[in-house]
Amino acid sequence: MVNSGRKVYILTNGCPENRIDSSKIQAFFGCNGYEISKKIGDADLVIFNACALTQSTEDSSLRIIEEIKEAKAPSAELIVCGCLTKINPDRLKQVYQGPVFGSDELTKLDEIIKPNIKSEQVYANSLTNATGYLNRYRWFLRNFKGMGTGVTIKILERMRHRQNAVASICRQNMFCIKICSGCLGNCSFCAIRLSRGRLKSKPFETVIKEFEEGLTKGYKDFALLGTEVGAYGKDLGIDLVVLLKELISRKGDYRISLRNLHPRNLIEMLSEFRKIFATGRIPYIACSPESGNNRILGLMNRGYKIEGFKEAIGILNKEFPQMKIRTQIIVGFPTETEEEFQDSMRLVDDLHFDFVEVYMFEVRKGTKAATMTSQIPNIAKKRRCLKLLLKLLWRRC
Repeated sequence: MVNSGRKVYILTNGCPENRIDSSKIQAFFGCNGYEISKKIGDADLVIFNACALTQSTEDSSLRIIEEIKEAKAPSAELIVCGCLTKINPDRLKQVYQGPVFGSDELTKLDEIIKPNIKSEQVYANSLTNATGYLNRYRWFLRNFKGMGTGVTIKILERMRHRQNAVASICRQNMFCIKICSGCLGNCSFCAIRLSRGRLKSKPFETVIKEFEEGLTKGYKDFALLGTEVGAYGKDLGIDLVVLLKELISRKGDYRISLRNLHPRNLIEMLSEFRKIFATGRIPYIACSPESGNNRILGLMNRGYKIEGFKEAIGILNKEFPQMKIRTQIIVGFPTETEEEFQDSMRLVDDLHFDFVEVYMFEVRKGTKAATMTSQIPNIAKKRRCLKLLLKLLWRRC
């Protein structure tokens, strides 16, 4: 085999979708004769799947690239791929001038080597470990210095870490299936659509095949991943409900978790989802409103009213109290008033969530929100973020 004896080192700092992409990259090289190196200094080729979801992760990606250049062997080639290459290529060029490809361009792997097995023939069902994450305690200290004691922040971080562990699909015993990439939305704050593009669903038969392979291997916990899982199949003439009905028709002791279920999809298909959830096969969903205020949701171009989201989650809380629900809220969106922020604060009082991710709005290049006037000052965003985090901590104590 042409590539026999060569070593590749693969790393990422991204979300679960990024991490399963990295697993596919690793599987691709493994299938084509490369040894997967455990040490960056031993590798002939280093591939970094770089995240740029937020300004913070973009900054982290650039720091990691500098660290890779110092740590790799002088003769080793570095290739950067992932969201960063599409979201901010100009900034990437300031620290790196080598080959790149985007998150939706994994077929370009076939151009890197002479493969016996092409990238489209390879899939992965596990997540690579994330690297380079800024320690959350240090992140809190850096962003909220002077706004609370270090002890309070450390307690907050520990509590958040425990809650995250309860409501997460990033576990070693999960059999992960990436069912789609890209989305049908056009959220004004999100740069990922610049990288992932429009919805591209995995063929129905392929998803079923991977699921059955997982069952054969004895897995009991499955996770369906994608940029917008709830939109699955709309480009194929089917929908997520059709897929879930087929999956849960299989016999056995197993559960299926859903990540990135857009509130619009939950609201539209709620009646069918309730029938599926009633089987007990779906123990976990991640569904993020981003704000508790309708005016802000309109500016975000989210495509639903908060009343519809609250009604849907309220029904799930009542009918399926054991279901774990993870959500996400952005504070400090342009023009957000204090009262509108309070609507998001009230949202977590009105509904039960097992974990709430809180983000401060960050300007992302190429998005509509980046051009909006009346950007909220950083100090105000930090105060709102800390208020919501402390509220969540208090509710758990």
